Amino acid sequence: MRPLIGITAGVDDERNAALTGFAYINSVLAAGGRPVLIPVMADDVADEMLSVIDGILFPGGVDVDPRYYNERPTLHLGRVIPQLDALEINLCRKAIAQGMPMLGICRGCQLVTAAAGGTLVQDISTQVGGAMKHQQQAPRWHGTHEVVIDEGSLVALVHKTRKMWVNSFHHQSIKNPGDGFTVTARAMDGVSEAAESKKGFKLLLQWHPEGMWERDPVYLEPFKALVRAARGEDAWN
Repeated sequence: MRPLIGITAGVDDERNAALTGFAYINSVLAAGGRPVLIPVMADDVADEMLSVIDGILFPGGVDVDPRYYNERPTLHLGRVIPQLDALEINLCRKAIAQGMPMLGICRGCQLVTAAAGGTLVQDISTQVGGAMKHQQQAPRWHGTHEVVIDEGSLVALVHKTRKMWVNSFHHQSIKNPGDGFTVTARAMDGVSEAAESKKGFKLLLQWHPEGMWERDPVYLEPFKALVRAARGEDAWN
């Protein structure tokens, strides 16, 4: 049976709706998993989801409230959704404690970092000297900059490469990785692009592979790795 992969759902206040892009749902399906959405809900009910699912995906979205990493908001901080932060921080910390397989994408990368005690660059363009453009004006399937991946890292094992072109839709990034996590891929300007922990499967990617795999199957590999880990198999086979 396909493992059950929880995907946290964003919030649309205007329509009073929970939202998740079909790109994430279809990526989990294509990788062999069964996606289930986790909307904002009471902590005790959300906690019950962790006893049902086999792995968890934290997708892209708005900024993480800097109070979770003990910083004041800068002038360039974007939109935050307090109830979404509260849900995901709670789920993430408990999933880490349980050793649940985990994939974080863009905001998800930043969310897991904050939940694990790390810190973020709140705005790359104003806080990183010599930074390149990290908010592309190009199709989501198009890679606009290269990342260099550490040899022997989980990122390298999953993708079977040390360099790859990625899409880029973020203005924040990892400053200091969370406890137990290591930055293992960077853009050519030094901005952190991936982090990981090998205490169980925990992979954080700053780019959006869900927008690229239909044109190049290598970008489906992180989702396949999550599904394999959720089955109890080696993630990088």
